[in-house]
Amino acid sequence: MAGLIKSQAVISVLGLGLAIQSLSAAENLPIWELQNTNNQIHLMGSIHVLRAEDYPLPDGIFAAYEQADELFMEIDMDDIDAAAMQATMMGMSISPDGRQLKDILGEQDYNKAVKLTADLDLPMGLTLEMLNSFEPWFVAVTISQLRVEALGYDPAWGIETQLQQRASQDGKTITGLETIEEQFGYLDRLDEDAQKLFLMQALDNETDERVEIEAMIAAWRSGSAEQLADQIADEFLEVPGLYDALLVQRNRSWIDTITNLTSSDKNYLVVVGSLHLTGEDSVIDMLEDAGFPAKQLTSGELN
Repeated sequence: MAGLIKSQAVISVLGLGLAIQSLSAAENLPIWELQNTNNQIHLMGSIHVLRAEDYPLPDGIFAAYEQADELFMEIDMDDIDAAAMQATMMGMSISPDGRQLKDILGEQDYNKAVKLTADLDLPMGLTLEMLNSFEPWFVAVTISQLRVEALGYDPAWGIETQLQQRASQDGKTITGLETIEEQFGYLDRLDEDAQKLFLMQALDNETDERVEIEAMIAAWRSGSAEQLADQIADEFLEVPGLYDALLVQRNRSWIDTITNLTSSDKNYLVVVGSLHLTGEDSVIDMLEDAGFPAKQLTSGELN
């Protein structure tokens, strides 16, 4: 979910024109191993959407999966009911007082947003007027997703979907760290000013998104946590409350669940958006504060 921010930050989700290269045995993976545990717990930073040409992935990704008895993900990928999820999102995305997007934005900002949306030439001829029934956060997420998908990125190729398919075949349990309602609730509770900024950010067309996304994937493949954190920091900080809502609050809510796994006799793989494992206030930092430091692994240590 960290990747549902702006289209170039969606790849958690979510540019420097770096080429995607294969890893050597000594390079870092986007995988950490918890220390001071009775079992093996790996934390994997994921990319929620990828393309077929981004494969094969670093060998360590699937090696970490093979070593796990059970998986934890942001949401339970095994039990997603698409119809129920859509109904939940639609219900949360409509203003409780019945106001429409134009009412919330105000005429001047709404007209500006209409023009920016038209300039994006979104798939299926989508216009802002078609989304007028919804709150700004939902419109921002919808437009961001469409912009990423228009570049050829697909959740079906994302890390979670690929691991979920293997887990289903192998009979491995997947447990969610949060529900769909909880995940989108963080956005739904943003104040209206923050939601407006979030939407205008999603409509920005001044950057080369393809270059930025490819750079983010390259940083992910090479396990460059600091580079990932630097690439998206400014995007979050432009919208007051967004960093706290989408990263800090969610990270904090997961810590007890993860630390409780450390006394089990099973091995676990915890898969969350890469941005949750980088920078200040990350899951990694919070786990260290709880007495469970994490070591970033290299491809050679998992293969």
